[in-house]
Amino acid sequence: MSHVAQTIATTRVERGSLALFWLAQAGFAFVTSSGTVIVIDAYLSDCVERLHGFKRLMPAPVEADELAADCVVSTHCHADHFDVDAIPVLARRAGTRFVGAPDCVALYEQVGVPSERYTVLRKGASVTVRDVTLTGIAADHGDLAPEALGVLLTVDGIRVWHVGDTAYRPDLWGDVLAAGVDIILPPINGAFGNLNGEQAARLAGEARAHVAIPCHFWMFPEHNGNPAEFLRACPAYAPNVKPVLLTPGERFVYAR
Repeated sequence: MSHVAQTIATTRVERGSLALFWLAQAGFAFVTSSGTVIVIDAYLSDCVERLHGFKRLMPAPVEADELAADCVVSTHCHADHFDVDAIPVLARRAGTRFVGAPDCVALYEQVGVPSERYTVLRKGASVTVRDVTLTGIAADHGDLAPEALGVLLTVDGIRVWHVGDTAYRPDLWGDVLAAGVDIILPPINGAFGNLNGEQAARLAGEARAHVAIPCHFWMFPEHNGNPAEFLRACPAYAPNVKPVLLTPGERFVYAR
C-alpha cells in the first residue's frame, strides 16, 4: 500500500475537524471525525490520454485499488472527473456508494455500476452519506458539460465548497456566498471554461472562506493553470483568506 493510501486509511481527526488530501487535478479525499471517507473527482488512471490524447504530467498519488472510500463523487462526466478506468476498480469495494451529476448516469451504466449503488445529485438537492451532507451547487461549464455541478460538503459544522469546473458566475451562487464557507476548492486553470487564478481568488474572498486550496492545474499541458497567479491575487481580492498550496497526496487538517 502506498504511503498516501495508508495515511488516508489511518487518519483520525477530532470532532469539529476535517482532513483532506489533494489527489491532483480536481481530486480530493476527505476524512471526517467519524472516519467517513469521501472522494470527489479523483483522476487516478491515464484514461484521458487513452481517450483524448492528453498526457498526465502528475502521477496519481494513490492507486484506485488502494483507496477505500465510503462515497465517490463526480461533479460531471469529463474523464478527469469521472475516471472511467478507476471507477470500476473503486466499485469492487462493496460498501462504496457513488454520487454524480446527471450527465454521469450513462457512464455509471457503461462501466457497470448498478443503479442501486449510485445517486444522481442535482442542483439544490442534497444526499447524506453517514455524517456528511453533499449538496449540488450550480456551475457553468458551458456546452462542454451543461449539467456540471459544484458540491458543498457539510460535516461537523464545516462547509467545504468544491467549486467544480466552472466559469466565474457569482450570479449563480448567491446562497452560497451569503452563507459563506470554511474551505473553498476552486479550479484555477483558466481554460476550457474554468476560473483563472485571479477569478478564483476573487471568489474565495466573496465566499468569505477561511482557507482556499486551488486545484485543476499542472495535470495536462493543454489545461494551463498557474498557482503563482492565484497567490498574487489573494492579498488584493481575498485578504482574509488563507491560501494553501498542496502537493499531490498531501494532507491538510482544518479545525473549526
